[in-house]
Order: sequence, then structure tokens, then C-alpha cells
Amino acid sequence: MKKLLFLLAGSLLTAQQTSELLANNWYISKMVTSSGQTTNTPAIDNGVPATTFNSAGGTSYVINSRYYNTSMMSFGVIPGGNNLIKTASSCTLLFYNGTNAGPVRAYDQKNCDAYVLGAYGSIYSYQITTNGNVKTLMITDPSGNKIYYNNSAQLSTKETETATKTFKAYPNPVKEVLHLENIERKLPLKIYDLSGKVIFETTTNDTKISIDTNSLQKGQYILVLENYKSYPFTKE
Repeated sequence: MKKLLFLLAGSLLTAQQTSELLANNWYISKMVTSSGQTTNTPAIDNGVPATTFNSAGGTSYVINSRYYNTSMMSFGVIPGGNNLIKTASSCTLLFYNGTNAGPVRAYDQKNCDAYVLGAYGSIYSYQITTNGNVKTLMITDPSGNKIYYNNSAQLSTKETETATKTFKAYPNPVKEVLHLENIERKLPLKIYDLSGKVIFETTTNDTKISIDTNSLQKGQYILVLENYKSYPFTKE
């Protein structure tokens, strides 16, 4: 009876530990190496897809870490801690040939390596922090590299997923002014950083507009114009 009660208590504790992992869609936002080098998630065609956690029964779970390819890892959870024990892994082998191809491919490989290279039985750890409505998940692999995710779905809205119209934008990368042409008037326009935060918004007043990007820090952004496909760009 004592053993049964212990097992039940362990299962309940594990369920509490993983409830936030399972309840959220997560979006990969950056990677930090054990030496401290940070790489923000490069902008990608169609936006960053959601990373999910799923129960595989008992104390077994699966993470599908999605960028262009999907890095999958099965793991077990030890009750009472935030350690994940790797039991299996794999990664899809699609070849990205869209916008920003070089940085996307390199980052995609890092996403695969983070979960595939660790040996069977390797220990990963995770931590979830909350800032307002935004939750940040940090997973540390056996080498000490850290993968960050947030729960913002703003980079993968139904509005941008289903849109088919496109507009002309240049230059990309942009140093000062981003020009948009062939757009409609009176549409909301927003620019997001890769954490899902809106850092610029306006309403179009003509069929062509120019956006001063001098206030933006160097990095990757996604421009979302209602009824149009999202547009990833780089600020230099």
C-alpha cells in the first residue's frame, strides 16, 4: 500500500511539473551557447511554428521543437525536479530554400543538434519564467547550451497563415528606410520582434509607404499587414 501511495504521489507531482509545458504552445526565440554566445531566431518564411509537448503515457513525454525542421525528443521526468531524461530523438531532413536561407539553415541545424546529439539517458533541465502574459521556457542541454522559447502566438496567427496576397518590400536587409508598395489603404500594419512583441504599428494611408527603421535594433523582424502574407526582414 505504501508503495502504491508513493507511486500515485509521484505521478501527481510529475503532472503538476509538466502542466505548463503541456498547456502552452511555445515558439523558439533564441539559443545561447555554454560560452555565452547568443543567436536570435532568424526570420523565416511563414513565421515560426509552434513547439509542443505531448504526453506519451505515465511519466513519458515528447517535445517537438519546431523551426523549419522539427527536432523530436522523447523523455522521462523525475518527480520533484525539473530534469528531463532523454530516451529517444530524431530530426526531420527538409531543406529550406526561402528568405534568409543561410542563417535559417544554420539555426535549423542547431535546433536539431540540441536534442539529437545528446546520448540516451542524457539529462536536460528546464525552467519557466513569467513576465506579464508572456511565459519564457529555457531548456538546457547536456553541453550547457540553452534554448529559449516563449508562449506568444503573435508570429503565427490565423490572419497571416491564411493570407495569400503579397506586396513588394525593399531593401532587405534594411539599414534605414523600408519601402512597401502594392498595398491597400487603411490596413493595420505591425512589426514584431522574434519574442512576439509589437515594436511598431501604424495604419497604411496609401498604396505605398516608407517606414523609418532607425529606431530598431539590429536583428530579425516580421512585418504583418492585414490580409497579406507576413514579411520577414533583417535590420542592419
